[in-house]
Amino acid sequence: MSLEKCVSSLLANDVCVLPTETVYGLACSALSVDAIERVYLIKGRPPTNPLIVHVLNHNQASELCVTNKFSKLLANVFWPGPLTFILPKKKCIPLQLTAGLPNVGIRSPSHPLFRSVLKKVKIPLAAPSANPANKLSPTRPLDIVESFGKDCPEILDGGPCELGIESTVLDLTTSVPSILRPGPIGQASIEEVLGFPVNCTSGGKATGSNSGIPKTSPGQETKHYAPDTPLYLYSNINVMLNSKHLKIRHVMVLPHPQVFVNVSKQDPFSLYFSQTGNPLDIAKNLFSTLRKADKLDKEIIHTSLFPDNDELYSALNDRLSRAASVRI
Repeated sequence: MSLEKCVSSLLANDVCVLPTETVYGLACSALSVDAIERVYLIKGRPPTNPLIVHVLNHNQASELCVTNKFSKLLANVFWPGPLTFILPKKKCIPLQLTAGLPNVGIRSPSHPLFRSVLKKVKIPLAAPSANPANKLSPTRPLDIVESFGKDCPEILDGGPCELGIESTVLDLTTSVPSILRPGPIGQASIEEVLGFPVNCTSGGKATGSNSGIPKTSPGQETKHYAPDTPLYLYSNINVMLNSKHLKIRHVMVLPHPQVFVNVSKQDPFSLYFSQTGNPLDIAKNLFSTLRKADKLDKEIIHTSLFPDNDELYSALNDRLSRAASVRI
């Protein structure tokens, strides 16, 4: 899909897929109820799960929601980038976008193609991940085609996503900000800019529910980002490597090839999140590696939580926790 065709589609209140630095998004006008409802329909997304609005800058955000000194301070440092603010919405934002709630999630993406589209359409865009609801997020165009098949929306190809996991979501509607979804920008980085501590309601552990209660932020369902193959998630890598559940018809996903595995004919097939072990590489490859494991037609995928010694690992553990079928 060309940039020009993408712009025309969005201005006609149609839907198309755009690349962001985090994951690919199923984009539409954030001001059109018809377009918003179509996105929910295509994804099979429950109406209780709100969408995030994408804008060029903090000035444009202030036209759509009630910004404050914290949002301005953080935007000066982290925008454009993977940080979403929850702020009181203005009347121009449809309630269908916010799951009926008075607040809206808003961020400024850094991907040059997405920013080019925003400049040309001159309207804010909603863009949840371009995948069926609760399934693995897409980080490459092929992921989207495989997810939707013949019903796949048209895609503006921006290559592989740079970061690979969704934005950090920070609630700025309370006196003490709270991280509702961990992401590429960690708690310590936010606190350094603000100059005081913030809350973290997840902390790398799956919280929330899949009930009919509207969510304050995307990514709060207990079951989310999940492969079709059952995923067994272990508390650490040593517990996984010594597990009695590992079988030859299974696949084990390890952080990197330097992890020692005692090979026997009963060992499962192994994949790696990264060749280097660098947390940035692991994040970039997280969803694509789980997709690869899902395609192997194995009975079970095994992987483990990462050690709690890096802010990015908190976000990765959050995604794995929500993808897990069994916790060990």
